Amino acid sequence: MTLLAGAGVLNLVLWDVPGILRAVVVLGYLAVAPGLACARLIRIPDGPSRFVVGVVLSLALGILVAQGMIHLHRFSPPLGIAVLTAIASLAALIELGRCGLRHRRRRWRAAE
Repeated sequence: MTLLAGAGVLNLVLWDVPGILRAVVVLGYLAVAPGLACARLIRIPDGPSRFVVGVVLSLALGILVAQGMIHLHRFSPPLGIAVLTAIASLAALIELGRCGLRHRRRRWRAAE
């Protein structure tokens, strides 16, 4: 779901969709998705705690990306959104890879 949402947000930004729709969707995505994707890698068992950690991580990642762009003299909001989407997508792909490995291990153990 994170991968699809990231693609949708990038399309909203690059195609210059009307302001209010773009603002609500992009800010909602940036406030939750990157950190929540990374928080799933930490494996916090409690759902509300994982959500809070995800929002905090999203805000921290947003600040780090903005500071990095300022330091490199390459500040651009679309670039920042693209970097945060890449971080969220990478974390989601790592989680998918973990799930695939666990599934393979279970099948291998069941076959023994």
